Amino acid sequence: MRQIVYPLMISALAFAGDGRTPRSSSADYPAHRDTKTATIAAVRVPAEQLNKTFPSDFANKYVVVEVAIYPKDGATVDVATMDFVLRLADGESRPDTPEEIAGLWRPHTAHPDVTSKTHVTTETGVIVASGTDPVTGRRVTNTGTYERVGVSGGDDPNRPVQYPTSASSADADRIEAQLAKWELQDGKTSSPVAGYIYFPAPQKKSKGALELQYAHEDSSANLKLPPAK
Repeated sequence: MRQIVYPLMISALAFAGDGRTPRSSSADYPAHRDTKTATIAAVRVPAEQLNKTFPSDFANKYVVVEVAIYPKDGATVDVATMDFVLRLADGESRPDTPEEIAGLWRPHTAHPDVTSKTHVTTETGVIVASGTDPVTGRRVTNTGTYERVGVSGGDDPNRPVQYPTSASSADADRIEAQLAKWELQDGKTSSPVAGYIYFPAPQKKSKGALELQYAHEDSSANLKLPPAK
């Protein structure tokens, strides 16, 4: 168990990030609204900016919003990316994690291995035998059980698909690390923080403003996001 848990912990720490540097004021963002404990500000990230770091089709798959939170004097804010929802023309979109996003660029080619060619099967049953007792001359019937183990070769249709490790997996790791680095970080803060939130893009392209909705306990805000410049 330790050999499984510890590497996962190391990987999570390696992908941890600090988000983005918030602008000097919430007014520097095209959209901003006050809540009881903080001012929420946001701006859509242009596709040209995303294409400098991520694959060329990234902006077609995701709407990226830079969100900044400015706690009011003496207030501590509990930041959580899942408190944000992007309202679209055909519904709503909730944030994806860096791991989920990077999975789109990971290889998904079946890769059979040696172990898939060898299969072990077991068989159990009941044996019924009848005959004549040589001492009494009476007809008797005896029952018993048996178990048989067999080994065979060939592909197992029930075997889970195995995915190979390749250069594209390394690219996906790089994408995930960068996404996590710039992501809005969950946690409590009393200082301004900022970061990206990644929303799956709508099927229908919207030329107008999108609406970012924020709700946490008794605080809420709706921000109209103009098209990215």
